[in-house]
Parts: sequence; structure tokens; C-alpha cells
Amino acid sequence: MKKAGRIIHYTKYRVFVVEAEEKILPENKLVDSKGRIVGEVIDIIGPIKKPYLVVKPLIDKPEKLVGAELYYVRRRRRGR
Repeated sequence: MKKAGRIIHYTKYRVFVVEAEEKILPENKLVDSKGRIVGEVIDIIGPIKKPYLVVKPLIDKPEKLVGAELYYVRRRRRGR
């Protein structure tokens, strides 16, 4: 697992904003430190050098995870 970043906000639109360590492609699943799936990346926003991820939560009571570190497993892009 590779560190994705830290959840900095849970918005009124019911998505997380994650301060990312690096650019992570949409549709990647993010997990917590115990390996449980927490959410799915739906968008990348902000500057290229310091991106933010918009993540759709896939858990109950997502507001409790604000401040938590998230991780991901690097997926390869599908070839043609």
C-alpha cells in the first residue's frame, strides 16, 4: 500500500477532500490503515504540484474519519 494523503474536510456535498501525496487517478479505491475500503477517488483538483482528491465515501458515518491517513494500491492503466 502506498500513502494517498490525509482527509482534511468532509463537505456538505457528502464527499471528502484529501490533501494528496501525489496524483491518483479517478476510480482508485482508498483504504484506511487497517485495509478497509473507505472511498473512491472521483476527481482531482488544485495545483499540479500539490493536488487534492475529491473522494466519494463508501462507509457509514464518514465525518468521523476527518484527519485520517488514507492509502491505495497502485493500479496499472489498461493497455489498448
